[in-house]
Amino acid sequence: MKQSRFRYLGAFDLFVVAVLLAVFGVRGFTSSILVPAMALAGVSALVAGSVAELSLGPLALSWRHFVAVTYGLFGLILPGNYFPAVVAGTASQTELALFVVASVGALSLLYYGYDVARGGDHFEVNSDVDRVVGR
Repeated sequence: MKQSRFRYLGAFDLFVVAVLLAVFGVRGFTSSILVPAMALAGVSALVAGSVAELSLGPLALSWRHFVAVTYGLFGLILPGNYFPAVVAGTASQTELALFVVASVGALSLLYYGYDVARGGDHFEVNSDVDRVVGR
């Protein structure tokens, strides 16, 4: 996979957020942390696919860090739908089962983000963007 392809993931994610905003309005955006997390994941994926490095003062973040943030947020969004009901003790058996399955799926997303962030051997993402911002 090429690094620049994360732009498409970010654009698609932001499109989904825009559709949710169009259908449910601002209240849909502010009633849960899931939609803002989805928007942040989309922005992070856009940045990951657009720059090789982003420097903010003494902090320099590689595109790999932004991929890790993107998939970390995706991993938290999956079980996040069911988490409030599970914590409150009001979850049905179906919701509890979906929470468990979503949590297992989230672990795979978190591992993908972790492996790409450290430049691991399990998932290959080739850097093809040379733009550095902030230096």
